[in-house]
Amino acid sequence: MKNIIVLKQNKSGTSSYHLSDSKIRQKILAVVSLSIVCIVMLGVGVGYLAFNTKVEKNLEIYKLQSLVAQKEQDIQQFKLQVNQELDSLAVQIGGLFAQSLRINALGSRLTEVAKIDGSEFDFTTDPGIGGAGLELTNIENTPQDLFTSLYSIQANFQHQEEQLFLLSSLLNEKEYNQQIKPSGKPIRQGWISSSYGGRTDPFTGKQAFHSGIDFSGKHGSIIQAMAEGVVIWAGKRGNYGRLVEIDHGSGYVTRYAHMSEVSVSVGQKVNKQDVIGIMGKSGRATSEHLHFEVLKKGRKVNPWPFLAKK
Repeated sequence: MKNIIVLKQNKSGTSSYHLSDSKIRQKILAVVSLSIVCIVMLGVGVGYLAFNTKVEKNLEIYKLQSLVAQKEQDIQQFKLQVNQELDSLAVQIGGLFAQSLRINALGSRLTEVAKIDGSEFDFTTDPGIGGAGLELTNIENTPQDLFTSLYSIQANFQHQEEQLFLLSSLLNEKEYNQQIKPSGKPIRQGWISSSYGGRTDPFTGKQAFHSGIDFSGKHGSIIQAMAEGVVIWAGKRGNYGRLVEIDHGSGYVTRYAHMSEVSVSVGQKVNKQDVIGIMGKSGRATSEHLHFEVLKKGRKVNPWPFLAKK
């Protein structure tokens, strides 16, 4: 092989290379080695790219599979939540329907007791509602909005039911057209210390109008209701101090002010001579006494005529 001669033709003539020359062989080996290295590196590069592409695709597929699995789990959880909310909604609607029937039955009975024309106060038909030129808000209803509305309706039903039962209790004891007028005394022991009408104000010394009658008594004197009715105020109110206000129906309301203790609560039904509090000097008062007022259709009137009746 050392006798092989390589001829090369160029512009200056013909050149010859003998493989027996060590320099020529080193150059040839260097070129061959470089070519092999290039081929190997090219193969490694192609393999690396192919492998990475496959890994990336597999990783992407895995991510997609994980996302799908999570979405399926979310859907199942959402379905479970929706079913639970629907069950709760069904229970609420059933309760409201039953409560509506009770209120309708009670209302119908009250119309008979009170001798109200059924055509004017009919519990069996829905009230008319509507409006003209309504503008839509484009706000979508949500399950939370629906439940909020149901709870609000339920609370209204309960409040109306309590009022109707209270009214029923009063109507069963008295005829509807009978006026329930306060009569007697608002205290069990004591005396009148200031009358209704003009007087000198004890704080300013100027002339003023006194809208009620004051009763004085011993410490701890009991204050009682002048007639049966429903408590519509029980607590502090400005210059009145601790005040109890009772609605007796037929437009009559009585007020009991300056108490040291209040023994009743709003919404409570009281009978005549029931204890409603203890005499005191809360609010605008110089000493312990009861300030008593009578209102008829919202206007303060002289309590004297009602005190005269025993």
